[in-house]
Amino acid sequence: MKNNHIPNPDVSVFIKILDRGFKLSVPADQEIFYRDGYDTFMERVRIIKNKGKGKGYDDIEAIALASIECLVALQRNQAETERLMSMFDNRVNILDEKVSEGIPN
Repeated sequence: MKNNHIPNPDVSVFIKILDRGFKLSVPADQEIFYRDGYDTFMERVRIIKNKGKGKGYDDIEAIALASIECLVALQRNQAETERLMSMFDNRVNILDEKVSEGIPN
């Protein structure tokens, strides 16, 4: 039996944080997520640094605060996904009951 599954090739994504660069090897179909995520993250870092001018946030503090914001956003999205899945399960169960009631035994 032939395996027609062709693995997804990896591509390189370069990420620069502070004065260090990282060359990541990521699946080609996920490259856009890494690039968009990096751009969004660095924009959040820039915004936090600008907000904190009076507070004196340095690069590391801005990166740490942006990281926490990202983790909180992921947690909010996870909770919302779980809520939506629960609602979907409830609707499927109600639909299943209605269909079962409508089918003669």
